[in-house]
Amino acid sequence: MAVALRTPAREQTYRELSSVRTHLSRAAALIPFVAFLAVWQIVASSGLTPPYLVPSPLAVVHAFAAELASGRLLLNLGLSLEHYVLGLAWGISWGILFGLALAWFPWADRTLEPFVDAFRPIPPVAWIPFVILWLGIRTESAAFIISIAAFYTCFRNTYAGVKGVDRVLIEAAHTLGENSSVGLVRRVVLPAALPSILTGIRVSLGLGWMSLVAAEIFGIQGLGLRMVEAGGMLAMDVVIVYMIVIGVVSLATDWAFTWIEARLLRWK
Repeated sequence: MAVALRTPAREQTYRELSSVRTHLSRAAALIPFVAFLAVWQIVASSGLTPPYLVPSPLAVVHAFAAELASGRLLLNLGLSLEHYVLGLAWGISWGILFGLALAWFPWADRTLEPFVDAFRPIPPVAWIPFVILWLGIRTESAAFIISIAAFYTCFRNTYAGVKGVDRVLIEAAHTLGENSSVGLVRRVVLPAALPSILTGIRVSLGLGWMSLVAAEIFGIQGLGLRMVEAGGMLAMDVVIVYMIVIGVVSLATDWAFTWIEARLLRWK
């Protein structure tokens, strides 16, 4: 039986065909997006709906340029990012701490879990009236609402991750001379539970943006409040601009965290 050998010419042809297939695949992925924009433009230009109800893609582009030129877009984005980062820092850190404590110490689990479970079904927006009374209209108020959403997600994932650590790993650590709780948690439990913890953090990144908009619409300056103001003036093209900005920033955040997660879990 004759065996076909890969000559340099064949290798070059193979690489060129692979490159063409890659470009065609990427182009095909854009077809639904382009079709959506075309249908959107057709509906907006048909006159069947008022312009404020279905603004055209071109109107959205013009609104984006106007918001960017006026400085409102960058100002509101900066304020919202401040709320977002601070709220996530609070919620994620406390969620991981409580999840680790309740999963590792039986007495803490028996004492605190009923309270955590009792408050968990309450949506973060339900706390807004109290937060405004306690903290006023300020950065910390929005951050607190975001932290609630991040807390429960990280708490549950950390709790499940620590509870799911293989007892064989802990027994092996004891055999090797590691008997302190701090050492076991640092060297065995946290690394083993890290995939579940990182999943909780990643979910919290998305929940944080949803909670952010809900927190800001009550008067805290940022993307959410600007959307409400624009909606009140029927400037729906501006509303869409801020919706797109939130979606793009959220997607970029998720991609960045996925890159970090892949490197932290390289051992897996």
